[in-house]
Amino acid sequence: MPEPASGLWRSQDMVLLQLHMQREAAHDTIFKLGQLGCVQFRDMNPNTSAFQRLFTGDVRRCEESERRLRYFEDQLKRAKDSTHVTTVVDSATGETLDSLEPKLEAMESELKDLNSKWEQLLVQKNSMKEHYEVLTQPPSFFRGEDDAGHLQVAHQADDASEPQGFRQGGLRYLTGVISSDRAALFERLVYRATRGNMFMRTVTAKEQFEDPATGDMVEKTVFVVFFSAQRAFDKIKKLCESMQATLYPYNIDSPQEVQQTTLKVSDTMRDLDTTIKVTKDVRADIVEKVKQNLFLWKKTVLVEKSVYDVLNQLSFKGQTVVAECWAPKEDLDNVQRALVEAEKSSGAQVQSFMDPIETHDQPPTYFKTNSFTKIHQSIVDSYGIARYKEINPAVFSCMTFPFLFGIMYGDIGHGFIITLVAALFIWKEKQLLASNINEIIAMVFGGRYILILMGLFAIYTGFLYNDFFGMMISPFGENTFWVFPHDKEEWKTMCGDDYNYWFGGKEANALQACKVIGGSPYILGIDPNWCETENKLEFYNSLKMKMAVILGVIQMSGGLVLSLLNHIYFMILVKWNTDWSERFRTEIDLPGASTPGPHFLRAPSLLEAQTNFFLMPGSIETDAYVFVGAGFQNMVQVGLLLCSLVAVPLLLIPIPVIEYLHNKHTSYGELAEHHEVGGDDEHPAAEQHEAFDMSEVVIKQVIHTIEFVLGCVSNTASYLRLWALSLAHAQLSEVFWNFAMIMPLSMDKGTGVFAFVGFAVWFFASLMVLCGMESLSAFLHALRLHWVEFQNKFYFGDGTQFVPYNIKDIDELAKPDIATE
Repeated sequence: MPEPASGLWRSQDMVLLQLHMQREAAHDTIFKLGQLGCVQFRDMNPNTSAFQRLFTGDVRRCEESERRLRYFEDQLKRAKDSTHVTTVVDSATGETLDSLEPKLEAMESELKDLNSKWEQLLVQKNSMKEHYEVLTQPPSFFRGEDDAGHLQVAHQADDASEPQGFRQGGLRYLTGVISSDRAALFERLVYRATRGNMFMRTVTAKEQFEDPATGDMVEKTVFVVFFSAQRAFDKIKKLCESMQATLYPYNIDSPQEVQQTTLKVSDTMRDLDTTIKVTKDVRADIVEKVKQNLFLWKKTVLVEKSVYDVLNQLSFKGQTVVAECWAPKEDLDNVQRALVEAEKSSGAQVQSFMDPIETHDQPPTYFKTNSFTKIHQSIVDSYGIARYKEINPAVFSCMTFPFLFGIMYGDIGHGFIITLVAALFIWKEKQLLASNINEIIAMVFGGRYILILMGLFAIYTGFLYNDFFGMMISPFGENTFWVFPHDKEEWKTMCGDDYNYWFGGKEANALQACKVIGGSPYILGIDPNWCETENKLEFYNSLKMKMAVILGVIQMSGGLVLSLLNHIYFMILVKWNTDWSERFRTEIDLPGASTPGPHFLRAPSLLEAQTNFFLMPGSIETDAYVFVGAGFQNMVQVGLLLCSLVAVPLLLIPIPVIEYLHNKHTSYGELAEHHEVGGDDEHPAAEQHEAFDMSEVVIKQVIHTIEFVLGCVSNTASYLRLWALSLAHAQLSEVFWNFAMIMPLSMDKGTGVFAFVGFAVWFFASLMVLCGMESLSAFLHALRLHWVEFQNKFYFGDGTQFVPYNIKDIDELAKPDIATE
């Protein structure tokens, strides 16, 4: 019988379907089911390699189209004005792989051809520009003179054999253009190659040059090198080739030749500019078309590839195709409707149909989530996927997780900062989802809904602690319940005349608390007057430690569904709800007391009382009585001890006995059925069952019993981290406030410098340490309490996630990765 509690409490009811369709309808059927997004296909060809599957060729076609689309993306990145790509697709414009593939191939070929021609033309233009930069330099640049008019190198030329290069006086020279980032290195290399017998001049080119490979603008430098020997010429020429410097002729002795060359280069540059402009316009038209359709093309290719990947998982038998898939029971009508629509769109002659099939395989787990519950479900799934029809811990963690965080992080001010940040993320949710945000900020933004709950619970527990940035506050006025008299006369006036118990054997000036006659408790939270006492830390220790035990027992009892017989939880509630001030004034006779006569009862130490449960059963210390005149307390303690001892064999014995009897009954039933059928080889089902081993069952149950007994103790103790972190947070806040604010204010003499510095230190310390590191620490501890102490009581976490085939998930993958230039 299906579970009625489907949704978030338990997994939705899942059904294994077998789909039968005609071969021609297979593609459209998978596409329609992908649009529906509610079926998870099973691989029916697990023993077939990827290269031997039927649609491997089509998958490769899609990968080739993906390569072309990546090439188009690179071209868009190089285009300075193509930073925005249209991601809105008109539903009327339908593309298929068969129609898109030749279009992409032709466009890629054309674009590559244009890029090749454009790069060649740009190389020629850069060469002409470099030559023009050399030709337009003033003649003094090539005379080899310093500022005083003297030659730096004065070696005479060899008249017998005229070397290549031009001469100026007794020197030869070479001129050219080199990239500016290599100019300094080039000069040093030339100096070393010629052993200093050179003189080099450089000047930055007037215009920048466009790099054909990257499209970036590059700065270049015009240089001229003067030298004397033929060997220096050969060395310099080789250095120019290695440093990618281009040499250009310049004859300073023939100004007319220089002028004619300049005019010729200028005309060539104009012709090249015209040709480059036409090529860029044609290329821009293609890029604009790519920009408008890239998202549609990429989505089409990815969808087709995903469809063929699913088709490779199906079973093809002639003209019939069989598919197996998991689907939620509530979506069966939608699946049937998708089969009918695919049958009509493909023109199939045979009707497609589906059949639910029985299986012993564990179905996948599927929980319906929304924006709020998604983050809680992801935290649980990080521990392990719930087994099918297993209770989902996310139902509880939606509230218990931020609540335990608030217990450890209780502070009104710090909680308000966290709430403010989370509220800002929720307010700007749509804008942040549409933008590319930092990875760390994106992680915090993803937990915005759990973050706002954590902040609100921290504010709530901050009111319970009356803690605001480490300061004790009185939000509901002054206290009218507890006072702290310093002497007996003040005690008599404010609290009555019975003071023997309070001041017996104590220091005269000790600050002791007493209840005001006719007073009322503080409205909410801890009484603010506790901050003035000397035993404040001791009181907080006791309060928060016991509160941590109570919360731990409640949560673990919820996991075990055993919230009744728990002596720790019961005794603490009794102590907190007992008016011990009245008990102090009561003189009673205690049986078994070391001294006869009446005694004043003190508040019992629960830690000591519980320890004596096991160390001294049957005996109770004088100050360990919880009930006035309750002689049966000894019997209660002994009874609880016996119950705990009896519980161990109850955990250990029944399950092995039940399994033994069940196996014995099952074996007899199979044997009788086997004899009725007849023969020894006609009932192979009996051979499929594993042999029952009683020792294995007993050993397994012993291990489980030991784990459970030890876990009850260790897991309860683990909840003391609530006490430890809450106390540490409060003390750290108080330290920051006293040393970063109070101390600088006391040192400030009216200048305001110390106050400003102190506030800055306190603010950044509170923001970084308390709101940053401390919140992360409390988050991790709350996570551990849920994963280990709570979930291990009932949660197996060994299920499989329901991952439906959904084409909508491809939209995010299809968005082109075009960075804004």
